[in-house]
Amino acid sequence: MHTFMREKIQEIWRNNTKVAENYVFMTLLQVLNLCFSLIIYPFLIRVLGAESYGLYAFFGAVVSLFTTFVSFGFDLPAAKQIAECATDDEQKARVLSEVTSSKIILELISLIIFGLMFFISPKVQQNAILFSVLFLQTITNILFPQWYFQGVQRMRVVTYIQIAFKILTLPFIFCLLQRPEDIVLYAFIVSVSSVLGSVTAWLIIRYKDGLRVHPASLPEISQSMRKALPFFLSNATGIVKEQGIVLLIGEFLGMQDVAIYDLSNKIILIPRTIFCRINDALFPKMMSDPNVLRRKKVILGETAIGLGAIALIAAFGYWAVLFLGGKPMLPAYPASVMLSVTILSWLVAGAMIDFYIIPSGKTFYVTINQIIAMLTTFVFAGIGLYFTRSVFALTAALALSGLIEILFCYSLIRRLKL
Repeated sequence: MHTFMREKIQEIWRNNTKVAENYVFMTLLQVLNLCFSLIIYPFLIRVLGAESYGLYAFFGAVVSLFTTFVSFGFDLPAAKQIAECATDDEQKARVLSEVTSSKIILELISLIIFGLMFFISPKVQQNAILFSVLFLQTITNILFPQWYFQGVQRMRVVTYIQIAFKILTLPFIFCLLQRPEDIVLYAFIVSVSSVLGSVTAWLIIRYKDGLRVHPASLPEISQSMRKALPFFLSNATGIVKEQGIVLLIGEFLGMQDVAIYDLSNKIILIPRTIFCRINDALFPKMMSDPNVLRRKKVILGETAIGLGAIALIAAFGYWAVLFLGGKPMLPAYPASVMLSVTILSWLVAGAMIDFYIIPSGKTFYVTINQIIAMLTTFVFAGIGLYFTRSVFALTAALALSGLIEILFCYSLIRRLKL
């Protein structure tokens, strides 16, 4: 009996080693990125100032919208395709070629919109250099196909590259930044390191994996975009919801409040980063073996994790804000407690989508869910801003929207009997 149990445990471990490794490195990457951000944050907020740092966060939100457009929802279906043809180099090169060609076209469209913004927005005109330097980061979405490494379950490569280049930026950040006007220099350091890391990843794919990318035909690009469209709509609504709040704060409240919101967001990213990659790591395995987990137990487990994360933020968030930003940034504590509700929605709604809705083939419901979440966020935000010009009104809007997202997914699963 003892021998049988030992062999059974060893078999389970062998069958899930790649899943465990993928999860560890995806989570480690996000945790280390976040730790890097938190390590330099006290220095940045004190040297650059909340107003200047808020300006960086504001234009970073705009660039995130461009990045989402260039990504266009290719990543998840492409990772699925790569996972299904992991031993077929010809098919992997085809997927890489189609996605890369599609993203290059979208990048060119983004450049046109980027140029038009200089004629439309006075804020863009006043901060042209900062915005231009940050816009360089959209290139990394083309050159660094993280979805490819996720599909072949080699996320360790992504982790090593990103962490190495972030460490290289530390001497430049701590030695060169001295005053608020150096915010452009900081943006330049971040953007250049991101681009260099992307080039490194691309060279690994080309020379170590031996995959050659070629221009895809227009029919191939069109077909690839049609497949990715539901995911793009879903991703876009989610990003517009989150980054739209940043833009609303910047336009109606000011850059100081953008910095406060940014810090509160950083606080909740600590537990969210640790836990919310669980579904991503399990996704390739779920596609090849839908019975690998008992889905109901996963939902219950992730609900418990989400509630625990909220309690954790409430207990320790005050001291985290005080340490990172000092007393002037203390309003970020109540804001972070409100935002911690989104950890629960990311976990639970994400699990329902990944393990119930997507496998059923009813992916258009994912888009509907995100549209509802986005609309309710802005409705609640509008109501909040009508009564009070406070950053708390906008963080509460995100929290309420997250709860509605969970309720929608739950009711959908019950109605469709998934």
